[in-house]
Amino acid sequence: MAGPLFFFNNPFWVNFFVTYSLAILSFVSGTLWSRSFQLLRSEKDQIKILLISNACVLIAFFSVLYLNRFVLLVLASIFALVLLVERYFFDVEDLAEGYFKMRSTVSTIVIFLHIMGFVFLRAA
Repeated sequence: MAGPLFFFNNPFWVNFFVTYSLAILSFVSGTLWSRSFQLLRSEKDQIKILLISNACVLIAFFSVLYLNRFVLLVLASIFALVLLVERYFFDVEDLAEGYFKMRSTVSTIVIFLHIMGFVFLRAA
């Protein structure tokens, strides 16, 4: 996924990076959505997770359509939000061993790459 960062002067690779990011973000939000049904907390918390995960996908989708300049920052923010929601609502003990650490590491890298992409596009 990071390969297009080296080609940010090419619109095709920028679009590829943004579209792939949207696909992964939809997948991660969908995972959050499905895991909400396994949550042993209140029904209110389940509803909050469902609304947040759907809002994340919709905001990401519309940002890809309409926010050319700031789309990478919006996507980075949503990746961070999904990670925070996962951390807040789910006990680390309920997750597979090492899962949250891996998710945190990967999400941090993804967020960093999006911010770098934004900076490269602004400089170009």
